[in-house]
Amino acid sequence: MILRLWWYLYYGCLHRMLKWVLRRTTGKCELERICSGYPSGAERTKAVENCLKHSRIVALKKIVTAENLNAVEAVNNIIALKSVYINRNQSFRPDLLQCLQQIGGYQKLVNQVRSLQKEKYSATEEDHEKQLMKLWNLMKPETTLERRKTKQWGQLGFQGDDPATDFRGMGILGLQNLIFFAENYNSIASKVLSQSLHPKFGYSYAVVGINLTSLIFDLLCKKYLKYHFYNTVSGEPALYHFHRVYCYVFCEFNNFWLTEEPESIMEFSRILDKYREKLIERLREPQASLQNNLLGE
Repeated sequence: MILRLWWYLYYGCLHRMLKWVLRRTTGKCELERICSGYPSGAERTKAVENCLKHSRIVALKKIVTAENLNAVEAVNNIIALKSVYINRNQSFRPDLLQCLQQIGGYQKLVNQVRSLQKEKYSATEEDHEKQLMKLWNLMKPETTLERRKTKQWGQLGFQGDDPATDFRGMGILGLQNLIFFAENYNSIASKVLSQSLHPKFGYSYAVVGINLTSLIFDLLCKKYLKYHFYNTVSGEPALYHFHRVYCYVFCEFNNFWLTEEPESIMEFSRILDKYREKLIERLREPQASLQNNLLGE
């Protein structure tokens, strides 16, 4: 109750009074001060996002929740609504545009990824089957499948004769993550697959990969990946960037799993939860950036 009252007093009175004083003394609106006061990255974009979110102007509040934000149009509207003297501050427009592209792009990415997650794998869909065969050929180029349904799929860490059943939770998104890893970092993906066959600490490569898709999908939807994308993507984060996070997380989790030296695969849930907590702790940092040194970059 006390916290809520303080929040109301701060944003309802003190914060607005402070903004009014600063506008009069500096001649700049809050958004101008943010863009000139922070370097490019998560801290600036998050400050812009919070400023718009708490604005008294409805049109500005709607920017942060827009499904398909037109960043250029939004910047022009802000300049007009806030009476920004653009000739005095030439860097404001490009700086604000970058922030809005990141904000709007994140929401677009959530929608795109959610759409792929909802698209169920179907053996009757020719495109789905082609993607599945592509995964096999990328990971097992020297081995020919005997038939569509075969125990050979176990070599990639699928649970049964038909991989289609393993994609139920994450849909086509899980398959596309696995393909991206195999196609763009083939030698590393092959190394991880080889390590997953460890006689004592082994795990099911594809099944774990799909579980990691579920993990980063959840982190994306709960906005934990914002700082990472705001710090590492100068414009709109796209599906490509989501796939790269997946590759990084797969490599890191593989190392984490082997370091934990589990007694058996029955410890998977515990170890995954432990890894998730450590990853979230890192992603909460304003300077969060999942570096790709694990991917040899």
